Amino acid sequence: MLAAQNKIIIVDNMQDELDRLGRSFFNNGLGCRTFLYTVDYDDEPLKNVRLAFFDINLISGREVLTDQDIQDILENHTTVLNDIAYAIGQFIHVDNGPYALIFWTKNSALIGAIRDYIGNEERGYGDLPSPIFIGCLDKTEFDDDDKIVHLSERVLELINSNEKLKFLFDLENNAKIAGEKTLNRLASIIPREDSWGISTRFFDNLDMVLSRVAASTLGFEHSKSNPQRAVYEGLVPIVNYEFLNSSSDVDWREITSQLTNAKAISNLANPSDIIQHKMNALYHIEACQDNVKAVRGCVLEIDRFNEAHMKSLNIEDVDEWITKLLAIKDGSDAQKARKIEILGQSKIVAIEISAACDYANKKPRINKYILGVLTSNLNFKLDSDLNLKNRPESCYHLGGCCFHANNKDLHIWLNLNYVFGALSTDERLGNSVFILKKEIMDMLGNKYASHVSRIGITSL
Repeated sequence: MLAAQNKIIIVDNMQDELDRLGRSFFNNGLGCRTFLYTVDYDDEPLKNVRLAFFDINLISGREVLTDQDIQDILENHTTVLNDIAYAIGQFIHVDNGPYALIFWTKNSALIGAIRDYIGNEERGYGDLPSPIFIGCLDKTEFDDDDKIVHLSERVLELINSNEKLKFLFDLENNAKIAGEKTLNRLASIIPREDSWGISTRFFDNLDMVLSRVAASTLGFEHSKSNPQRAVYEGLVPIVNYEFLNSSSDVDWREITSQLTNAKAISNLANPSDIIQHKMNALYHIEACQDNVKAVRGCVLEIDRFNEAHMKSLNIEDVDEWITKLLAIKDGSDAQKARKIEILGQSKIVAIEISAACDYANKKPRINKYILGVLTSNLNFKLDSDLNLKNRPESCYHLGGCCFHANNKDLHIWLNLNYVFGALSTDERLGNSVFILKKEIMDMLGNKYASHVSRIGITSL
């Protein structure tokens, strides 16, 4: 419940300096962690660091004080630069996330030298976590106790000087505050019927509230098997309200300058493909915690090379079935070669599409699966590889987008005419790939319902 907070860290090779600098944050109500630097520090690098202070002279015992330019510093002070790069990797994890890096130094030219030194790929520091902001403060400006109390103010000035950096701190802080206000709001609706210092009735009432919220949100049976998820999902509307109504002194016009300056949505530039693909996965895909094949939205592999399994699904020729579903072009020699490549990187998958209400209430049923193709080609080009206008009516490109998951760019193509019922123990159902979230599953459900209810000839 209570864990060490790594939000602010200070790394120095002098214990008295650490105590003095750390005290300046504590006295202003800001928690921080101080670390005495040693070469043989071998604890795990820290995650979720947002503000990191590093002394420039971690080992050398003296700071590089020089009027040399960056190139001269790079050539004459590689030992100091190497020590700093090594220390950053020791204390900050590569998956840390965005953070600001502040150096204690009188020599601002060193900042540019450090950036160029670590940024040189030939030096082998490519895996170091890259800060989104680098600044410097002169430690000697805070030598006495009267001045040290103003250190946190100077730090805030550094952060607030960069509006986009301030946004990142604001986002994390308001998410935390939303959680705090949700807890307070939840507690405020429960009457305090106990004597002072006793909370028996309080927790009984809290139990009743949370149990009802969980069962109403995720369904009775599912909430019993996963109460944490059910309760948290039920509290999301409150957290969302508090988050959306949080205060902020960020200049949002600068943060969203494209939006501010655009006359129409067509004026907004699109992020790169890889960003869009990762965003699609972030919003619509979650990892499988267990190999649970009856979970709504679970994407399962089916062995396309098992002839018995394919025939039971009324597929005689797998390659032909995929080719027709995707309408893969094969007119020219280049297209035929490309077709072979696409088929070689395609998997047959099944997605569990039971009705949301039936799944939520764990009603006895035969699980309902829809059959499709998962293509994973990093250079997949829809326009040149597929005849999009001639795809069969039953072909549905899920979400009309690409998902970056499992370190691959993935497209999901579903055949709305191939829906079958099976128990989750059916031997045709292989390993789970990932789970599609509720929003995109609702989209798929609407598409499937529209397909099966389309008007056509119903008698001969």
